[in-house]
Amino acid sequence: MIFYLVRHGQTDWNAREIVQGVTDIPLNGTGLAQAARARDLMKDVPLDIIFSSPLVRAYRTAEIINEAHGVPIITEPRLRERNYGAFEAVSYSVYPGVEFWDYERNMKVEGAETVREVFARIYECLDDIRREYPGKCVMLAMHGGAARAVYCYFRGFPEGRPMKSIFTPNAEPIRFEIADDAPAVTPLP
Repeated sequence: MIFYLVRHGQTDWNAREIVQGVTDIPLNGTGLAQAARARDLMKDVPLDIIFSSPLVRAYRTAEIINEAHGVPIITEPRLRERNYGAFEAVSYSVYPGVEFWDYERNMKVEGAETVREVFARIYECLDDIRREYPGKCVMLAMHGGAARAVYCYFRGFPEGRPMKSIFTPNAEPIRFEIADDAPAVTPLP
């Protein structure tokens, strides 16, 4: 089974280095152009289905890429970005990204999901997609933070598990492949 991970195109908050989380910010002009470039890069990929976060920046990216495919887009709430709670709408320079994404520490912040909660929902989602769509070519339109769980699902946790080191550029398709009969993956306890 083949998966393509595509982080949404740029938003004004990305450009200003402001934490978005579940705040629903639309693509800016650069983001729309990035999504169009991703569409062109993926035009020959034999996509069967697209799963998208319900947040507008990811869903709009999926719609633009789908102009070359015309396949179903399924809104999947489990692909939304991490809820950053008290860190939403603050500058990247203020929020403690390394600690916030430390899997062992599993930092609890008012109103925010823990990193383990994010991993659990993303892993469950990927297991469900694999079970329901074996052998298909699937695109996931989602977010940079939540995409860290996708990387770890397919490639394992990085050495020393520095989650903050996993970075997904805006609207750059990333390919993952997994055997249909590979066992379900569970996050580390």
